[in-house]
Formats: sequence, structure tokens, C-alpha cells
Amino acid sequence: MTVNSKLLLRLIKSSMDKSRHVRIPFLFVGVFTIMTFYIIASMVFSDFLIRDGKDVFYGATQISMILMIGCFVIALISTVVILYANAFVMKDRRREIGLYGILGLTKKSIVLMLFYETVIHLVICLGGGLLIGSFLNKLMVLILYKLAGEPPVNGFVFSVYSIGLTVILYLLIYAICFIYNVFSIQISKPVELIRSRETGEKEPKAKKVTLIIGVATLAVGYYYAINCESTFDSFNTLFIAIIMVVMATYCLFTAGTIALLKAIKKNKKLYYKTGNFVGVANLMYRMKHNAVGLASICILSTAVIILISCVVSLVALSERTLDRKFPSDVMIYYASDESEVAERFNETVEDIDYLEAEKIETRDLWTTSWLQSAEDETGEFSYMSEMDYFDINSWRTIYIVTQNTYNRFADEPINLNEGEVCIADTANNDYSYLSCGDVYYTASEEKLDQDVMKPFTDPTMDLIVGVYIIVPDEATGFDIVKNDPAVVSTRGSEYEKNYVSSFNLRKDISDEERADIRNRLSAIVANADISFREEDEQFFKSLYGGVMFVGVFLAIIFAMVTVLIIYYKQMSEGYEDNGRYQILKKVGLTENEVIRSINRQVMIMFFLPIAAAAVHAVVASNIIRLFMKMLLYVDAFTFNMAIFGSVMFFAVIYCVVYRITSKQYYKIVSFDMTK
Repeated sequence: MTVNSKLLLRLIKSSMDKSRHVRIPFLFVGVFTIMTFYIIASMVFSDFLIRDGKDVFYGATQISMILMIGCFVIALISTVVILYANAFVMKDRRREIGLYGILGLTKKSIVLMLFYETVIHLVICLGGGLLIGSFLNKLMVLILYKLAGEPPVNGFVFSVYSIGLTVILYLLIYAICFIYNVFSIQISKPVELIRSRETGEKEPKAKKVTLIIGVATLAVGYYYAINCESTFDSFNTLFIAIIMVVMATYCLFTAGTIALLKAIKKNKKLYYKTGNFVGVANLMYRMKHNAVGLASICILSTAVIILISCVVSLVALSERTLDRKFPSDVMIYYASDESEVAERFNETVEDIDYLEAEKIETRDLWTTSWLQSAEDETGEFSYMSEMDYFDINSWRTIYIVTQNTYNRFADEPINLNEGEVCIADTANNDYSYLSCGDVYYTASEEKLDQDVMKPFTDPTMDLIVGVYIIVPDEATGFDIVKNDPAVVSTRGSEYEKNYVSSFNLRKDISDEERADIRNRLSAIVANADISFREEDEQFFKSLYGGVMFVGVFLAIIFAMVTVLIIYYKQMSEGYEDNGRYQILKKVGLTENEVIRSINRQVMIMFFLPIAAAAVHAVVASNIIRLFMKMLLYVDAFTFNMAIFGSVMFFAVIYCVVYRITSKQYYKIVSFDMTK
């Protein structure tokens, strides 16, 4: 039977009214993802970051790149979550579509009806998403500017390119949804669609191969995460660990839970109890249908926890990162073989009348890079060849300072004998000697204060272990470095040393004054590297502001997707469990026993993913912390507290979602239980 468009539209309207419980969340997800993608895309392609090929403010290019990555992630998440929600909507409508077929509606008419529905969904979601996004994108720009430390801007955020990109992306996503819907009805007969909920099921089988893969991949992923010790290693191993743990999570939820329940079933004393008998039997079928959804909730929950932890760490540690790089307001690094160069720097700074500088200091030292590959021979180093530059984990940045220079800044002076050095490193190793090439010195038992050495160090080399060596006199320092081929080939003179000059400012200075200071100081030593805290502070704020902005956005999206999956899972289980518990009541189970069984199963199913996510996040904390050290200074205590706080915060949100969605579940299950 063919039907006209008016009748199809009436059927669509009737269907939407009856299935509001699944349609409204589906439309909400579409509007939210479109709105989010459009806001991020409009910020990338508007003039508020890059104008005429130039940064609007310092660090805008980096923010734009981070936002582009955010666009890609949001597009990927949007595709997955919309397809997931669409699949659930179609599953809920299988009986309805089967009934249309029984009543004589042709598949061509049903396909046309599905096409109209898809167009209606797309129009509502695109219209709502773009409209809300257009109102909110200026607010998002203002928030981003606030995080980046920039003054508010005027004007409206609008990008035709962003609208076109958004429309094309979501046209493709909803086209895939339509193709899936058509394919799902083409392979089924109307009677099969109507009886889809009543079809009997076989007990799920224990998939031993999947279980073994899950255990193996989890062990590999956890091993990489726990045993990663280098920031450079974390860049490669992080992605390997993520892939392994994601694979393990899906394998263990699909096979591991079934295997565990079957093991409980074999234990007759434990299994043949009223509560356990019903609970274990039902949990098997629940896991069969919901294992993938639960694994997805676990992965998304882990992502939310880690993203929140990273954002909290950025807020807590950004200022300390600046303090680490800038012990003083102005830092000058240079090399010279003239012993009077430090005095000339200090005199030049004092002569700049508008500067009003204070705490003018200069530290002299030698720096080089060595290798330390033999961990069981602490104290034995080797010189670096060209091939050794690929072995980054063995690099050691060497800082050599005379005891006179060190004692000028230390509270507890060091007194060294001839042939003796004081040595320590940022990895807190213990040294008994120092050996490199022809150099050999005994390590002093005196303790070196590493805080005194921090102003001597190069903050751009923090990713590499730093080794601090205090020598008794300049002759010893030159003796150590003159044998190093790398130093000999690069230094301008046999007596060249490195210097770190610094001073604080009593007042803010203008851009013109900063340029004048650079010119005066560069005239003393041409290779001087002059950095102002105020300039880098703006760059850090811009970079961290962009990372924080995208991180919060992604955390919200992941949380929204998690809530959606939980909602649909609860709805799906409610409709499936309604019939099962009617049967249990008829065979003699009391209503209290049924309710207790429901509560136990729902609690296990609901809180299993968050428990696994918390374990994943704790295990991942080490490698995530090392990875973040590429952006900022991260100490283990602060980051671990951020992880703990994020787990607690997300657990509270998760419990709220549980209370809300479980009410809907109980309402569905108990719909006919009073009869």
C-alpha cells in the first residue's frame, strides 16, 4: 500500500509523540553537539584570534591550533554519539515499524517516512544548534579572552565558513543515520520486528580468547603507564597505553564479566540462593546486551576525570611554572671569556635611570651535556657523540659552579678539598664519585641545596635530568669541560664561561623601554638571550587559557555523552526487564525480593564503569603527569591531588545521574508490577 506525504507526516507526528522519551534526548544531543562544534569552529575562523595572517594577541596562533584539535575531537565524538543515539531510537521503534508493514505499508513508503524523519531531526538540530551557538559564541570568546588575560573585545562573532563546515559535517552524519535506519528495516521482516522483544535468548558464552586479550592488553597498558619514567617516553607510550587500555576495557567488559558470573554460577552454595540465583542469571543477559555501552561509559568517565585533573593542574601550577622560569623579572643568559663582563652588565643595568632595578645578580658557571647510561654505576658519565643525540633518555644537562659562587647564595656554605666535588641531580640519585673521560673526582659527603642551583639552570632543559657539580676552584671547572669534545668545538675560547644575570623591576615598563634595554645589554654581548617575565606571562596565559578552554569544553562533552549513554542504557534495560520480572512474580517471587534483586543489579551495572574509570585514572596519573611536563612544571603531589579531587567530583555527578535515570528505570520496570 502506497501512501501520500500527508499521511506519512501524520504517522511521523504520532510516532514522535509516543516516543518522546527517546526522541527528546536524541534531539538534545544533536543540538548540543552542533552548537559546540559551531562555537569552536567560529572561534578558529573568526578575526578574534588571527587577523590578516597575524596574531591578534601574543600566543593567539597556539590557541587557534588547540581549538582546531578540539574541533576534530568534537566532530569525532559527535559522529559516535549521534549514531549511538540513533541506533537506540531505531531499536525502540522496531515494533512500530513492523506494525506498519503488517498493516500494508510498503518498504518504499517506510523508507520515505524515515527520510522525512531524518530531515526533520537535522533541521531541528541544525537550526537550534546554530541559533544557540550564534548567541553564545561571543560569550565564549569573552571567556577565552579572560582566561588568556586579554581585555574584552567588541563586535559579533560570525563566520560563514564555520556555518558551511558545520552544515556539511552534520549532513554527512545524519545521512549515515538514514542509511543505517534503512538497512536495519530492509534485512528484517515485519513479524520479526514486532516480536523482537519477545524473542528468546541463549545464555551468553564465555569468550576465552577475548578474555585473554583483555587481560594481556590491560597488563601491557598498565605496565607502560606505571613504568614510564621520562617525559620523552611518555609522548610515544601514552598513545600505546591508551589504545591498550581501551581495547582491554571493551574485552574485559564483554568477556571478563561473563566469565566471572559463570564462575559464580558453578559455585552451587553461592549461586543457589534466591537473591543470587535471580541476580546472576539476569546480570549475564544484562552484560550481554550492555557490555559495550558500559565499557564506553568507563572510557568516557576516565577521559572526563583526566581532563578535569589536567585543567585543575593548569590552574594550580601555571604560576609556579613562571616562577620556575623567572626567579627574577628579567633573565639574561650569555657566554663570554671576559671575567669583567658580569660587572659591565650590572653597571649598565644600574645606569638605566628609568629602570629602577633591584636585586641585580650575576651567576657564572659552565654547562654541557653528558650521557649516563649505566644506572648501576652512578657517577660514571660519558661524552656525547653525534649518534648519542638520539638517546634522549640518557642525556644529562651538566651545571658546574665553583664553591665561591655557590656559597654567595647558599645559607650553608660548602668547603671542598682538592680532588673533591659536590654532586647531586634532579632525579635525587646518590653519587660516590664523578667520572667522565679522563676526569675523575671523589664525591663530597656535603649536601648540596638544589634550590640554590635553580637560578643557574636553563628552564628549557627541565625535561632532561640536571646534574649539579660544585668544584673547589675555577681551574677544576675548566679542567672538567676542556676534555669535552662538544664544548671544545662550540666555545669561542678555552676560558669561556656561561653567565646568568637577573634583576627585578619596581614598576611596569613600556614596550619601547624593553626594546631599549635589549639594545643596551646586547651591545655588551651580542649573543645575550634576554627574557622579560611580563612578556612570557602573557604567552603562558594565552597558551594555558586555550588549553583550559578546550579542556573544559571536551570534559563537558564527554560528560554529556556519558549521561546520554547511561540514560539510553537504563531505558533499554527497563523495557527488557519489565517482562522478565512479571514472569518472576508469577513463579513465586515476592515484590520485595524483586525490588531487592533490581536494586542490586542496577547498582552493580551502574557503578562498575565508574569504579573501573577511577582505577584507570589513578594508574594513568604517572604518564599523564610526565606528558604534561611538556607544557608546565608539574609536581607529583599536586597532580595526584588533582586526580583524587576529580574522581570525587565526577563520582558525585555520577551519583546524581544515577538517581535521576534510575527513577525512570524503576518507573518502566514497575509499570505493570502492581497488576
